Amino acid sequence: MQQQLDMAAQPRAERGKNAARRLRAAGKVPAILYGLGKDSVAVSLDGKEITRLLQSPSGHNQILNLKVSGGETAPVMASDWQVDPVRGHLLHVDMRRIDLSQPVEVNVSIHIIGVSQGTREQGGHDEVVNREVAVRALPMDVPEKIEVDVTAMALGESIRVENLAEPDQCSFLSRPEMLLVHCVTPKVAEEEEPEEEIVEEEAAEPAGDEKGPEE
Repeated sequence: MQQQLDMAAQPRAERGKNAARRLRAAGKVPAILYGLGKDSVAVSLDGKEITRLLQSPSGHNQILNLKVSGGETAPVMASDWQVDPVRGHLLHVDMRRIDLSQPVEVNVSIHIIGVSQGTREQGGHDEVVNREVAVRALPMDVPEKIEVDVTAMALGESIRVENLAEPDQCSFLSRPEMLLVHCVTPKVAEEEEPEEEIVEEEAAEPAGDEKGPEE
């Protein structure tokens, strides 16, 4: 079962790009609190704290007890966020209110256990195709990760969602046939054969009888 983490938030009155830039310069990240039929609330979060959370194993599935200064306190999950594509800095976060007694639908990362038999003994290569599985569970029952043991997988074999056991109090929403990982033959780059040099010989002009100047 998950543990709730406390996180403080400050209400923000200013909107727009300039206000958001000033917040980020001060080490804050603009966010929006929404959901459960209540009004949306614009807030700011501590930049280091929310970044560390989103980069943790539980990531966006971590339940937060968000305490808005002078306002409400609510259990939330990070439903979406934007990152600067160049600098990698967190730009904005959407915080969704949740009801702990109602199921949520989220994506959970898979964690590969071991190295396949096909890789160890048959010259294969383990290739992960999909790294997340969609699940439905009560917020406190959402698993941190889903372990996928590949040690018995031979060359040419695969593991799909239907091959996994559902975690306790949790059901899979992803298609049963969705491929997660398989053991394949490594691709070998074909060596290009050197092109043969074609030496063009100049055609010799046929030797003919020399003719003197016509009279």
